[in-house]
Amino acid sequence: MNKNELFVLTFVLQESDQSQFNNLILTTKKYLISLDINFKKNTILKINKAGDFYFYDPLGNFKLKNLKKRLINSKVDFCLQLSAQRKKKLLISDMDGTIIENETLNDIANFLGKGKEVKQITDLGLKGRLDFSTSLENRVHLLKGLRLSSLEEAKRIITFKKGAKKLFRVLKDNNFTTVLVSGGFKPITSYVQNYLKIDHEYSNSFGVIGDLFDGTTNGPIINANYKEKIVNNLIKKLNLKKNQIVGIGDAANDMNMLLSVGLPIAFEAQDIVKANFDNQINNTDLTSVLYFLGIKH
Repeated sequence: MNKNELFVLTFVLQESDQSQFNNLILTTKKYLISLDINFKKNTILKINKAGDFYFYDPLGNFKLKNLKKRLINSKVDFCLQLSAQRKKKLLISDMDGTIIENETLNDIANFLGKGKEVKQITDLGLKGRLDFSTSLENRVHLLKGLRLSSLEEAKRIITFKKGAKKLFRVLKDNNFTTVLVSGGFKPITSYVQNYLKIDHEYSNSFGVIGDLFDGTTNGPIINANYKEKIVNNLIKKLNLKKNQIVGIGDAANDMNMLLSVGLPIAFEAQDIVKANFDNQINNTDLTSVLYFLGIKH
């Protein structure tokens, strides 16, 4: 980031609370002044809930982790970015654990009585302790012989993250292009895409013989490198700049994608992801992304 440009720090409280809201504004102002930062103004996005601070920080003194320490008792999420780059045109998001509560391969494996085995492999992949492609191939192999009808069952138990429907509806109202990129599988990803009216969807396909899974995948695996490739392809295809894209993810497999966008957001993320990205949503819901983008709702 260019430290001579105007920064905007957005905050969103878990609950609307006048006392917490006022305390956060006072504490943040005091912190900025203590660093001799050129504080310009603060604005309200939603009364007692969300707002912005604008400031210049040419010496790079501001540290979000230090502000968070001063607000240790507040349930709040923050986003720091350059004000001039706040306006975005495209949102790209992971699915499992980000837009939906489910890890869908775990759900599918439960129908075959192999849920525990698959979950163990899934967890290693989420935390970055096992290469995603290897993790996926190992899990899909365990599903050999499962009936295709189980995918319909898996659709029925999908639970959407709080704020998911509103996030994509408001983005569409604001002329955003939306993209779902998932290491999960069709037709579940297609169901999520249609439900949320997402513009584009990239995901994996199962190998099938008759009406049974054959324990393989069809086509390229949507792993970390492929997710990054999708971002780069979209930049070229839609004539975008990196700083016009916001990305959301939660797992190690999402990190390349997040590093490829202008505004990466770690949503209820694994520790390895949190360690690499300052802008996080841990206390609020997906609609905080709208506040981060300066969209009131």
